[in-house]
Amino acid sequence: MLSHENQHFEIFDSLLKKRATRSCYALWFWVSSGCILGFFTAILGRNAIWVCTNAIESTVLHHLEWQLKFLKEHDEETYNAVLSIRADEERHQSIGESLGKNSLIYKPIFGLVKSSTKIAIWLSTKL
Repeated sequence: MLSHENQHFEIFDSLLKKRATRSCYALWFWVSSGCILGFFTAILGRNAIWVCTNAIESTVLHHLEWQLKFLKEHDEETYNAVLSIRADEERHQSIGESLGKNSLIYKPIFGLVKSSTKIAIWLSTKL
């Protein structure tokens, strides 16, 4: 998954540089939040990591669908970039869903991570 995420970064970084566009001001928020989230889910164990992966990727996939609808009509190059990334995100979500135990103890983690990811995406669209 890390290699996929590194590839995704390279794709978007290349698009930003090509267009002389700055990255999102909330990038620091994403990085620091990701580190904190990774630390705490690791403490809670492997199942928490998979539940977290499922929650993040399902939220990201929802956002990508919205982006793809918009980009299809406005920006073919970025549309194709996002489309190429979607398959990786779907695989990540599927792995997280299949390996994360669906027990009561993990439902709060899923809800908290999903809500936090929605907030982070919203914040990124505003900054």
